[in-house]
Amino acid sequence: MNEGSIERSGETVTLHYERHLAHPVEAVWRAITDPEEVAAWSGWEVEIDLRPGGRFVTRHQTGDRVVDRIVRVEPPHLLEHTFWEDVNPEARVTYRLDEEHGGCRLTLTHVLTMSDLRRSAERYSWAGDPTTQIPRTGAGWHRLLDRIAARLDGVASPPPPTGSRSDMPPNWCDHARLSPFGSRRGRRPGRGRLRDRPAS
Repeated sequence: MNEGSIERSGETVTLHYERHLAHPVEAVWRAITDPEEVAAWSGWEVEIDLRPGGRFVTRHQTGDRVVDRIVRVEPPHLLEHTFWEDVNPEARVTYRLDEEHGGCRLTLTHVLTMSDLRRSAERYSWAGDPTTQIPRTGAGWHRLLDRIAARLDGVASPPPPTGSRSDMPPNWCDHARLSPFGSRRGRRPGRGRLRDRPAS
């Protein structure tokens, strides 16, 4: 399963992905928590203090140094951290690892709020509707997950995402071709589906 979904409920936006990886949970855990491993598939410089409250620091090709913090850690099954906390203080990324068919099911959830999107749009002078940032983020997670899988498989990885849709092959851009929460709802085989549901 290589699908992803984007869903909005009230002021909360959730991006959800699931991947089956033909590797033990422990190997996948190392891939997402060991700084050298994370640097290998992400293209960032990485510092990780793997404990609740510990720092999760990434230095990006853009020159940004992003200081996040770990919220929860339950080795080797769960890692939750903030995501660009200075811009998106309510955003959280959670990796969940479960044994599945002799390998591992990796479930990644990225939760953020409309306030996060508005702050991000203001910080980076994003023109128009702030929700139009979401497709780029969705496509970027697909690419990073592809790079984790390639790293574990020992094969060449696709290049790291730059944040620009123009550098992404079409099969990584299904989120980008769907308008978030708009009239063009749909599902692309193996890549994305989009839902807008009322707040409970």
